[in-house]
Amino acid sequence: MAGSAEDRVAPVPGEDEAPEAGKAPGLLGEALATTVRLRRPLYGSALAVTALAACGVAAIAVLGFALTWDAFELLRERVRSNQEAEVPPFSATGDIDVAFTLNGMLVVSLLLLLAAAVLTLLYTAHAVAVRDAPPGRRTPPDGGLWRRARPYMLRVLATQLAVGLCVVVAVLAGAFLFDSLASDLIPGIERPGAPFTGFGAADWTVGLGLPLAAGCVGPYLVVRLSLAPSAVVFEDVRTAGALRRSWRLTGGARAGTLGLWLLIAAAVAIAFMLLLAAASPLAAPAGEAMMRLSDGNRFTTATLVHYLPAAIALVLLPLAAVPPVGAALPVLYARLSAREEGRRAPGSGV
Repeated sequence: MAGSAEDRVAPVPGEDEAPEAGKAPGLLGEALATTVRLRRPLYGSALAVTALAACGVAAIAVLGFALTWDAFELLRERVRSNQEAEVPPFSATGDIDVAFTLNGMLVVSLLLLLAAAVLTLLYTAHAVAVRDAPPGRRTPPDGGLWRRARPYMLRVLATQLAVGLCVVVAVLAGAFLFDSLASDLIPGIERPGAPFTGFGAADWTVGLGLPLAAGCVGPYLVVRLSLAPSAVVFEDVRTAGALRRSWRLTGGARAGTLGLWLLIAAAVAIAFMLLLAAASPLAAPAGEAMMRLSDGNRFTTATLVHYLPAAIALVLLPLAAVPPVGAALPVLYARLSAREEGRRAPGSGV
């Protein structure tokens, strides 16, 4: 155990410790200042995890192509045979589609597990760095960061998997409702569709509103439970207790937490688009290499060329975006905990 909860929660500066302007910094200001102050452990851990993630993504990609190599060859032969018979080139490919679907599900599942592991490592390390080096204290040495973070990783991973499962269930429920409403799931309700005329208020409210509401449950849970990793690290609680703690704290600051996550989503989207644009030129030489490796199979090559830039962008995204996010969430947790305990500095916004 790492001491009492009082000792583990990073102190929020009081009035006598506030900046010269006489007002405690806001959340974004404190998060940015923390990112700069702890840049070595934050970016150092992000770099190490990004290198491991790159190896993991490469291994999963090789596995995916190895499992579908024969299917790609069969697809090439089937298309060639259909063209010679003057029938649609992609007709009678159902058995091949099944192979692609099953292997694709396996690859996506492995990538999601890898993403959960990456976020676990980064969120845990960043929360420990923020906890152990609050304002006014000396920054801890880099070498001990992973050692201090190790006791919390399994519990943080459990929180990530629990939240991820809730998101998947919510998205699937929304998709199921969206498709089912087109088949008269609810008598008298018709799902609006093109040209979007002649539909009543109930059709719009239920036919589209209900699936959208179900789909929004997942992002809402992400926002409300996003402080669970910080709760694990700061208070050394179990997974269920961390989820409850995050739900309670964010319940008292829904607007501030949602605003923070909107900024995070915008920053992540911008970073991903920039990385995607930077990685796009690598698709052409990779395609040429795959053409030689696959003996001119354009289907295998097209798959690699299509997904490679996005894969590179996703691999580099933690290094580009996670350190500020990894600092902002523990800072928010400390501020909300301090406010709950009546120790929050006057004038400091959530």
